Amino acid sequence: MASTNEREWGTHINALSTAFMKSHVLFAANAAGVFALLEEPRGASEIAQRVGWDARAARILLDALVSLELIAQTGGLYRNAPIASACLVPGKTGYQGNIVNHISNTVNQWVHVDETLRTGKALHGERHQRTPEELRAFILGMNDIGRTSAREMLDVIDLSSFRNLLDVGGGPATYTIAFLAAHPAMRGTVFDRPDVLAIAREQVHEAGLDGRVSYAAGDLTTDPLGSGYDLILVSNIIHSYSSDTNGALVRKCFDALDSGGTLIIKDFLTENDRSGPAFSLMFALRMLLANGEGDTYSFADIESWTQAAGFADGRVVDLTPQTRLWVVRKP
Repeated sequence: MASTNEREWGTHINALSTAFMKSHVLFAANAAGVFALLEEPRGASEIAQRVGWDARAARILLDALVSLELIAQTGGLYRNAPIASACLVPGKTGYQGNIVNHISNTVNQWVHVDETLRTGKALHGERHQRTPEELRAFILGMNDIGRTSAREMLDVIDLSSFRNLLDVGGGPATYTIAFLAAHPAMRGTVFDRPDVLAIAREQVHEAGLDGRVSYAAGDLTTDPLGSGYDLILVSNIIHSYSSDTNGALVRKCFDALDSGGTLIIKDFLTENDRSGPAFSLMFALRMLLANGEGDTYSFADIESWTQAAGFADGRVVDLTPQTRLWVVRKP
């Protein structure tokens, strides 16, 4: 007879091995636009007709969504649960559909994890070139998750004295938009690749901040960052690159800052003994699969880069259980 521990362990192993099934239910519904339709009660046959699914298959998928507590069913009609209404309907302030779409685009990387573990290289080689559709899903997905993080940063760190922000690898300009909206005297520059800056311009225009944001096109691994900034933000960038590349980036940030300026590095930083956080440890594998170079880094790793560049001693600011800030000043 199995012991209590064995039963519990077996349940846990089963949950891990079948977790991908739940992900694919979410991916399929999100890609088809099901959640936008389920803001009103609808039957499976109507959903099938609207999204181009087989009617029986639609009923099975919708029931699976009920099991995930994303939607509810009453009298044969399905409707969003509050979580789906808030986070999976386009236009809602908590919308996460873009990042869900981006994650679905990475599934093939995980299917071939054994190959990456043998070779140490990403499935498609270093720096896989995304299609325009994949790039847009990724950048807007960063916007989905960045809006909350930007508000949280404003709650834990005082940026009121800064006037000239450089957002390195700023993507959709989420942090630039939030910081400038909170501090009317601040101006910002978003540094990223030209195809990404096109999306950033859309977001800045929508926020009504066109006159306060500039754009610098370049590759952060090879191009200079400019100069004259009193605040530089490097948010969720270092996990995509090697330690050597990150050390070089930190030196370029030092050069771009005025004396007395501040560098903020935001990422999924691990404890120095890599005992956690759990999310950060798993995310390192995600980065290995994505490009072969990425990783997650400890406080000691980042401190070694900032000290070598000439920054003063840094300090840690906790943002969430897995996201921390490393804040340093240029003497």
